[in-house]
Amino acid sequence: MPFYISIASPLSNHQTIEVTLNRFFRLIILLAIPVAFSLAVYLQDKPVQAAGDDKQKSDQMALEAEGRDVLAIDGDTIMIDGVVADIAGIDAPELGQQCLHNGSFWDCGMSSAMQLRKYFAMAPFTVRCWPGDQQHSGKGDDFPIVECGIGERDVAAAMVSDGEAFPIEGYSHRYDGLSKEADNAGIGIQGGDMIPPSEWRSGKRLDGESGRCLFATVANGHYVSILDPRYEELVTDKAKFLCSDEQARNDGYSYDIP
Repeated sequence: MPFYISIASPLSNHQTIEVTLNRFFRLIILLAIPVAFSLAVYLQDKPVQAAGDDKQKSDQMALEAEGRDVLAIDGDTIMIDGVVADIAGIDAPELGQQCLHNGSFWDCGMSSAMQLRKYFAMAPFTVRCWPGDQQHSGKGDDFPIVECGIGERDVAAAMVSDGEAFPIEGYSHRYDGLSKEADNAGIGIQGGDMIPPSEWRSGKRLDGESGRCLFATVANGHYVSILDPRYEELVTDKAKFLCSDEQARNDGYSYDIP
């Protein structure tokens, strides 16, 4: 019986190096994909301005509190560490505002505020807030704005992504992109009809909307939100009811800080 021996043709040194390099580059590409994905998630979640260029300075200016101690006044205003501030880069429906979805009204303003409160109440990390970009905030210079993070999670980005707030034009291209994604998916306030919050504050309403005024004046030129645990205790029958946080400020009231 004939006896055969199969002998593979040896590769030249050049071919061996080429094969090794091809395998190396394929390995690099395979390793780079999850790294790039993780980096994208990190940048997606990181607050826009919060870290700043000077970390020591931003740490000194940061407001901190446990999530359960942060009060959501409405869908884009909070009280943290004794400071009342707007969350930079977003505009949420007003607390008493209603939206129309599939022919039915729903309390979208209250929904946004409750979602914001849930972020803080369930926060696994300390909440930290830094001064935002006042110049591009769309707010007046006399009221503080902050960017808030829960760990590496950007609270404003989460609100936009979950369809609970609109981005303020020009503040962050990332917020604009998240808003388009929410709009395409029909999520939250992006999935129905509503009056833009700025127009709602000016008195415009949807036909048939029974928007409520859920801020009330209290003693000494202050006001509170209906979401404040002290609301029933502080509000009397002499209270004036206001339709938005901005209206209260414009009328000369300041939030009642314990």
